Amino acid sequence: MHVTTLSLRDFRNYQRLDLQLSPGITLLYGPNAAGKTSVLEALYYLATTRSPRITADRELVRWEAEGEAGVTPFARVAAEVQRLAGRVRLEVIVQRRADEDGQLTNTSTRIVRIEKRPARALDLVGQLRVVLFTPADLTLVDGPPAERRRYLDITLSQIDPHYVRTLAHYQKLVQQRNSLLRSWRERRRPPRAVDDELAYWDQELSAAGGYVLAERLRAVAELNQIAGPLFCAISGGETPLTVTYQPSLELGGLADSGGLAARIGQALRATRREELARGQTLIGPHRDDLAFTVGTVNLGRYGSRGQQRSVTLALKLGEAALMRQRSGDTPVLLLDDLLSELDAERRAHMLEVIQRPGQQTLLTATDLADFSPEFLAASTRLRVEGGRVYPS
Repeated sequence: MHVTTLSLRDFRNYQRLDLQLSPGITLLYGPNAAGKTSVLEALYYLATTRSPRITADRELVRWEAEGEAGVTPFARVAAEVQRLAGRVRLEVIVQRRADEDGQLTNTSTRIVRIEKRPARALDLVGQLRVVLFTPADLTLVDGPPAERRRYLDITLSQIDPHYVRTLAHYQKLVQQRNSLLRSWRERRRPPRAVDDELAYWDQELSAAGGYVLAERLRAVAELNQIAGPLFCAISGGETPLTVTYQPSLELGGLADSGGLAARIGQALRATRREELARGQTLIGPHRDDLAFTVGTVNLGRYGSRGQQRSVTLALKLGEAALMRQRSGDTPVLLLDDLLSELDAERRAHMLEVIQRPGQQTLLTATDLADFSPEFLAASTRLRVEGGRVYPS
């Protein structure tokens, strides 16, 4: 899988960009705040419908963008992607909203097109598969549980269309069920027939949660086979990394979605009183976590910075390998100033991985001195300055 063209209009600091990309390595270099990371962000956004940097889509629209003929300012991201299944054109438009007086608000709308036809955002996920590395990814190891759940969910959502839809349904169910529980806790709703009212939500939540949980457990089992040895290669150690899924309820050895759904239903009924008291759903995939250990040491709590960096690299490379293993297509690697953070051994391992045949990689750097003459000769170099990209 590789991106052949990328087009940006009023996206971040780019007024206009039309970029032809090679199937191999493309090195974007230049000063900070020039727009290097925005290119990676655009591709990640097309792949996942999310930005890795911000939560509000309106921030993607270039600050100086101007509306015209009654149309409010908008950003456009489009790409041509070559896959095993054939070529596909992807496009997303993010448009600022205005109030009745024509003043821009803090909201935006999103238009998605696949092959120039309107589509839902969920339909976009998985059309292009990417794996993004950034210096901030160390929070995957020592940060909050939400970061580790997000890692699994983004990986699986790009592989399995049913997963991304089920996950979205599950998250919506949790929000609706929590709203109902809060209404009882705050006495805005009479506490009558609670079990009857929750029966539907429990059934739906259990079914969706059982599938999400089963797929996560399956992915973790596969990641242990992939990321365990990768960690040894990256760190130079002999003890492999172990990834452990930590559920919010006792699974009793179950791994199939049907059995897990039934187990979630039982746990929901068992925690009913506490959930009513706290006004929130206390068990399910949205409360789960991952643990990373080498031997008996939990590296999230006690690992050195170097060990945590090795875990992050192993997990990200494991993510790419899992996508390739499941789909047959190699995902696009997006490396944001990552090599400058690595020591010589880890850098050599990364450079070996990204120079494999059939691997498209886009990486950013401020200094070409981090790379060997041989690597630079094998790369397409693009200089980025002030929201413009120039051949090097």
